[in-house]
This record gives sequence, structure tokens and C-alpha cells, in this order.
Amino acid sequence: MAINNIQALFAESLNELELTDKQKAVLRASLTLFSERGFNNTSTSDIAQMAGVSEGTVYKQFKTKEGILAAIIGPFIQRVVPKAAHEFTEAVITPPYPDFSRFLETVIKNRMDFAVDNMPQLRIVLQEAITNQEMLTGLGHLLDNLISGPLGTAFRHYQKSGELIKWPLIRIARYLVTTVMGYVLPAALANQPINTNQASKEAAEFLIRGLTPS
Repeated sequence: MAINNIQALFAESLNELELTDKQKAVLRASLTLFSERGFNNTSTSDIAQMAGVSEGTVYKQFKTKEGILAAIIGPFIQRVVPKAAHEFTEAVITPPYPDFSRFLETVIKNRMDFAVDNMPQLRIVLQEAITNQEMLTGLGHLLDNLISGPLGTAFRHYQKSGELIKWPLIRIARYLVTTVMGYVLPAALANQPINTNQASKEAAEFLIRGLTPS
């Protein structure tokens, strides 16, 4: 299954909510413009023009730009992130791998490529996540769900084969996520490119040293 980009997953998620066509258009346009220009450099008139509605409609529906951002973050936490995680699980975690090293390298490269492909949208979300407790909590729940599903199954398989250290699974997952985010987050916030081939190789080598039983 091909991994959708964030913009497509967001549009799909909006269609599942009880929103008017104008509300959906405003939110889609807002995510696009916030991603391309930044939150501070986007005006409500810009949003209205791209959405094909009047500026008064934008104010009536969402009051402020902050209200628009909050309306974006909600569906993102509740629907976009779980959808992306589900597709990632089916496409990357589920297939068999010859060893833990190949599994880890594939997972890291996939997530870094996904981050690069969706960097403008992720930048908006990551900036908000730094101070948004609801979003941090939602991401924590997502990690718990992954551990209780195929990711946890894969970890237990490699622990049983002696290739993965017998730490609690959540500790392993957090170690993996923290390492990958150490590459992705600074690049996203500084709007800098990532060489995913080099970065994923470095991250995998670092993690293998830390996660392989001595």
C-alpha cells in the first residue's frame, strides 16, 4: 500500500467530519498556505482567496487564524496521524525481514523519507506540538497503540531471536523515535534539507549499537 502524503490524509479526514464545504475549503487552504508561507505570513484574505470564499466567511466560521490552526490540529491528532501510522504499519512493519538490522534500517529510512516529503506540513504541526499538551498526549497514545500492535510484535520477535535487547518495548520505541526526531526536528524547524540516505544509515548504526545485546 502506498503511503499517502499529509495533505491527502488531511483532506480525507475532513470528509469524515460534519463540516460544510466552505469550512473544508478554508481548512484545506489554510494548511496549504501555512505550510508554504508560514503561519505569521499568511493572512485571512489569502486563505479566503484560495478557499474561494469571502473573508467574512472565514471570520464567521473560525473567528481568528488561531481558531483555524486549532481546527487543523484537532483532525490531525485524531485522524491524520493514526491513518499515517496504519499505512506505515501495513507497508513497512508487517513484511518479514531477514534480521533486525534490515528491519531497523527500513523503518528509519521510510519515516525520514515521509518527513522530507511532508516537511512543510510537518513544520506547522511540530511547531505547535512543542507547546500543545493535547497534541503531545495524542502522540503518546499513538506510540502506545503501535507497541500493542505490529510494532510490538516485531520487537518481541527480535528479542526472542536474541537480536534486540530485552528492554521494555515502550522504552525501545521511545529510543527509536527520539533518535529519528533528532535528525528530523531541527531540519524541519530550520527549513533545511535532509539527506535521508546518509541520515538513516547513521541513525540505524547508532541505534543498533544501543539496542543489540552485548
